[in-house]
Amino acid sequence: MVRAIKFCLLLLSLIICIRDASAQETRTVSAEGVATIQQGAVDMARDAALEDAQKRAVEQAIGIMIDSQTQVENYQLISDKILSQTKGYISRYNVTGETQEGPLLRVRITADVSLGKLNDDLSTIGILLGQMHKPRTMIMIAEQNIGNEWNAWWYGEQTDIGVVENTFMDVFTQKGFEFIDHATAAKEIRVSAAYKTQDLTVEQAKTLGNQANAEVVIVGKALAKLYGDIGGGMKSVQADLSAKAVRTDTGQVLATATTHGAAVHITDTTAGIEALKKASNQAAEQMVEKILTVYSREAGGTRPISITITGLNKTQFVKFKDVLKNQVRGIKDLHERNFNGTTALISVDSKVSAQTLSDDLLLRDFGTFTVEVVSSTPNTLELKITPK
Repeated sequence: MVRAIKFCLLLLSLIICIRDASAQETRTVSAEGVATIQQGAVDMARDAALEDAQKRAVEQAIGIMIDSQTQVENYQLISDKILSQTKGYISRYNVTGETQEGPLLRVRITADVSLGKLNDDLSTIGILLGQMHKPRTMIMIAEQNIGNEWNAWWYGEQTDIGVVENTFMDVFTQKGFEFIDHATAAKEIRVSAAYKTQDLTVEQAKTLGNQANAEVVIVGKALAKLYGDIGGGMKSVQADLSAKAVRTDTGQVLATATTHGAAVHITDTTAGIEALKKASNQAAEQMVEKILTVYSREAGGTRPISITITGLNKTQFVKFKDVLKNQVRGIKDLHERNFNGTTALISVDSKVSAQTLSDDLLLRDFGTFTVEVVSSTPNTLELKITPK
């Protein structure tokens, strides 16, 4: 009976791994490789050209995620760590053409490149997270094991790191994420009665995360339940976990995860710990992949930036939008959210961070008024209009 249960748990874990692997984002790119035919050895040249084409395909995929300047600055690092193992990123390729030009053989391919694996490795060597200004992360997941009370350290005196938080930190730090120190955060956070709950809202997560100077907060809930004896003195425990990662400046939800873990042991507490670890590891792996996907999309494309402007009338607002759209680099789209009295709220799709955008705004001529930067985060700007 115990053996059958263990087999079922192993099969479930395998299915989850296969599902997660198949869900990784891929990108199809076209590339050409070139090699020299030496002493008539066309087959050897073809192999070399094909290998060169695969490397070019991965280079293109890297270019999708990070800008050219970053690629130039980190070329040696990317070359050593990533381009030396290109086949690990290509899940499938097709040869679409081959031409011979004198001693040169050119091979063209289309290749499916795993952006998820590239995300992981670019993050591990610090490039992708560096592009995002190394956001600091804090975990606020309430957990309850068998026979224990709810452990939600942000509102109680208990500040020990729990099973769930430990597991999340292990997975995330392996990818290069930086965490807010647990003990320091506990001292900094000021909690009112409204926050003494295991189910934090996005707004509550933002407030508490900002108090600890975290750019991202992972908030959620994990519960282990005893499902009874399975014979031979063994206890069966299952754990359920739900979590989401929230940006503390905008409230944007970067990733979510809902996972399940099961374990058996002679003691229910130990079984609960193991079940919580399994659910936490699955959730952490899923969330790392999703967060890195968002970061790679923003680093290689555009990111949403929320801009609040105060002290302006409608005419000045129209002028501000015109300068922003037509004179400031990196702005791809502008969306007016609200204008009320002397305050306006807009969001832009920008190829640069809010800090870079604010530096550019200070150099622009707005005619009858100037723009002062009141505050900025990687994804928000607060501006004030002053008449000349």
